[in-house]
Amino acid sequence: MAHFKEEIEEFAGRVQNLIGEHFTARGFRHQPPTISVKFGCKYAKLIRVEGGEHARGSQSVYGFVSVDTGDIFKAANWSAPAKHARGSIFNDDGGMSACTPYGIIYL
Repeated sequence: MAHFKEEIEEFAGRVQNLIGEHFTARGFRHQPPTISVKFGCKYAKLIRVEGGEHARGSQSVYGFVSVDTGDIFKAANWSAPAKHARGSIFNDDGGMSACTPYGIIYL
């Protein structure tokens, strides 16, 4: 599990970079949302926080990652992933083909 936690944290960092690059390319002047990770028994939840990591901004689920397999899932709601995996953090691209600046891709 420790190995998966490190991999998931690195994935969250790649997602954060994707969001930051998107904000820069679009010329947005406000601070981009931050991605934080909350680990559960089966899934790690990637949480998108508007207004900075320590601000009391709005939160939404960016996506879920299975802590057993590294599979990436779109969020069905705040506490559960959708049924089908969209990619894996262990793919050649580190799972980034499953990501957009706004969340995990639809099927």
